[in-house]
Amino acid sequence: RHLSIVLLVFSMTISRLSTRLFSSTAQSALARNANSPLRWGILSAGRISSDYVKAMHLVPEAEPIAVAARSASKAQEFADSHNIPKTFGNYHDLIRNPDVDVVYIGTIADHHYEWTRESILAGKPTVVEKPMTLCADDTKELINLAKEKNVFLMEGMWTRCFPAMQKLRQIIASNEIGPIVYVQGDFGYSMANNGPEDRIWLPDSGGVTMDIGMYIAQFGRLAFPDGKLKDVFAAGTVKNGVDHSVMATVTYERGDSRDGFGEDGLLQFALTGAANTEERMVLQGTKGRVFINGPFHVPQKMKVMYDQGRGESTEQIFDFPLPGDPYGAWNNPGSIGFVHQIREVGTALSRGKKECDSFTWNESLEVATVVDEIVRQVRGERPILRKVNGMEAMEVASS
Repeated sequence: RHLSIVLLVFSMTISRLSTRLFSSTAQSALARNANSPLRWGILSAGRISSDYVKAMHLVPEAEPIAVAARSASKAQEFADSHNIPKTFGNYHDLIRNPDVDVVYIGTIADHHYEWTRESILAGKPTVVEKPMTLCADDTKELINLAKEKNVFLMEGMWTRCFPAMQKLRQIIASNEIGPIVYVQGDFGYSMANNGPEDRIWLPDSGGVTMDIGMYIAQFGRLAFPDGKLKDVFAAGTVKNGVDHSVMATVTYERGDSRDGFGEDGLLQFALTGAANTEERMVLQGTKGRVFINGPFHVPQKMKVMYDQGRGESTEQIFDFPLPGDPYGAWNNPGSIGFVHQIREVGTALSRGKKECDSFTWNESLEVATVVDEIVRQVRGERPILRKVNGMEAMEVASS
């Protein structure tokens, strides 16, 4: 009996010591994360990854510590150009590396699902470029997996992280221009010089809608925050098997009746690969309107007009200049604005969040649904080939 009591006391003492040791280790790790830059692993050594890393070097709270490419030589070349200490000749090893706190996936969209899934399964907080996947069903699957594994996941809708967009949210929430009646916008750039091997012509991920359509589609949830996606109507032209120019109207069943306004909300936009457009957005309210100057996806200037009567209004201008640019040259204009998203991801992770407030999982899924339906109406269903754990599976993207 005495021996049993001694063993019980010994067991309880060991348990307390183990708990204290674990707690001390966890607190030490949290302290490191709180006081040290967030360590990013860059999956893919392409053009968009290059811009992302350049912006990251301007954020003291973030540090690119590793890059992976399809070959060791390409990874090393990227690392040398961007001052990154670790390189990997395959994506698996970067995802599994214990020094990497968060993974950024900048591959072409055809590979987003595969590598985002592997990163989530490895327990790594993950930021994946737009679109998250090639269809809404796969996006929903990854979101559910992130929920199940309790892992941070964000689709790289960097536009939402700009200060101008935060101001736009405030204007809409304040009701100062009244409920939004409709939103109109355009986004286009000339693809005349995009050769036959360019990613824009890929059968699964190519086309103007999959490339840039999400930038305007995301305005629906901003304009009608309490609304419910209702209908999608689209028409367009097809070139080389993919959608090349598109006109779309998206309707939202209004979820409130502020000021007694109960009409459906409307989002209307044009996309094209045939011309460089102004890239401007207009949000028309019952008492005024907001103009976001082009390029709206890198929002820097906004004009708010307050109606004083028909044909009469007062206006207010808001400027949101980009950060100082030590580089000058970027693969894509305005990419220095990635700093806003990089900071927001760091803040979200430091607070234990699993998604960013600026662009939530539900919003990613809704935008994917809109994009799916536009592509289906313009060029028909897409056979999507995806590869998971070396196994190929065929599915069809549909509404």
